[in-house]
Amino acid sequence: MTKHFLVAATLAILLLVGCGAPSAAPSATPAAPTARPTPTPANVHSVEHQLIFDAAWQTVNDKYFDPTFGAKDWQAIGDEYRQKLATIQDEETFWLQVLNPMLFELGVSHLFALPAEMAGEIDTLTFATGSLGMDVRLLDGVIVITRVAAESPAAKAGLRPGLVITAVDGKTPSEYAAEGLDLPPYNERRRRARAADSLLSKLYGEPGTEVVIDYLDARDQPRRATMELAPRDGLSCGEMEQGMPPACAELQMERLASGFAYLRFSGFLGPVLDGVLQAIGDVHDAPALVIDLRGNPGGEFFVRKAIASHLVGQPKAFVRYQHRTRTEMAYLDEVPNAYPGQVVILVDELSASASEEFAGSLQALGRATIIGTQTQGSCLVMNVEFLPGDAILIYPYKQSQRPGGRIFEGNGVVPDIEVVLERDLLLQGKDSQLDAALAFLDQEQ
Repeated sequence: MTKHFLVAATLAILLLVGCGAPSAAPSATPAAPTARPTPTPANVHSVEHQLIFDAAWQTVNDKYFDPTFGAKDWQAIGDEYRQKLATIQDEETFWLQVLNPMLFELGVSHLFALPAEMAGEIDTLTFATGSLGMDVRLLDGVIVITRVAAESPAAKAGLRPGLVITAVDGKTPSEYAAEGLDLPPYNERRRRARAADSLLSKLYGEPGTEVVIDYLDARDQPRRATMELAPRDGLSCGEMEQGMPPACAELQMERLASGFAYLRFSGFLGPVLDGVLQAIGDVHDAPALVIDLRGNPGGEFFVRKAIASHLVGQPKAFVRYQHRTRTEMAYLDEVPNAYPGQVVILVDELSASASEEFAGSLQALGRATIIGTQTQGSCLVMNVEFLPGDAILIYPYKQSQRPGGRIFEGNGVVPDIEVVLERDLLLQGKDSQLDAALAFLDQEQ
């Protein structure tokens, strides 16, 4: 089975919650499928595949947040793939051509299954303590460096924003992107995000690991740089929920020449929360705060709620959740002396899940202006179910919405001011999205 499918899938597991928090720990017992005629299996793998398939189908049938399944016939979908199940025996075909494609028929994020042997694997970006110190995006069909941290291995090797990555460790971006399953939701923003994500995972790992980057310079001449991953700057690590290994997030805060404050953190994860709140407190006197969520894949509910509460200060409605049979409203906490200045949030197609909920809800409350490009719309609240053979099913048990009811899934967050990154400007050292934020704030002061 391809590892890139695992990387894409376990990112959602390890961030645990999608756009919210599981209501309880994962079930310790397999879901009980409805009694069905079971074909006589050809071998023990067929028996296990049948049990896993039935348990996964039944769990979704009983617990999926939308009892109408988006107007799709879940029974007919199950019957169709159950016929395919009877024709296969090997593991890879079962997971990649039967079980997960059946789940993907519903076309939503946070819905997939993993075999037991892959459950212990870790996602590179969330758990790596080393990196090259650079970020990339798909721009006009090529992978372009969009950010290089000062004093990082990438900076020391002469890499800078605007250069085009043509290969990492001998494999092209398109080869990496082709290795994994195409996970829902299916839209152009998700496609661009997947292209960048597939390469980003190769730029993180254990410090000291050697990475070879082939790239085009400013004149589109081929170059090569060999670097070693270095400890990530501004990193905070700590234990996650449900017994997961320590997760890490980067934190960067600075006062810009304009007097505005700039805050970037790489995930809504517990280890970074105290640092983020302290940083906001330290710039309490700044007239405006730019929060950079570009590339932030999400995280834990209590983290985004706490940060939002320190920006709003009042117990206002934050997010509405649609369960299978009811709705609930999550409210912010009252925070005396919350940050009083203007807030701008930068987003792009790699801002997902909790980032979408955070940015979109603050936008709806009129507390933040959103600048950048539309987010991918991968925002449902997931739960974890153990299936026969210790296989794992991730499924969405509630839908995340703005307080007014607009659904995040599929729609994402639409910026108030849309600005795209451009390679030519990056080569000039200009971040057009950050520049647009600062220009907007200058006009507002």
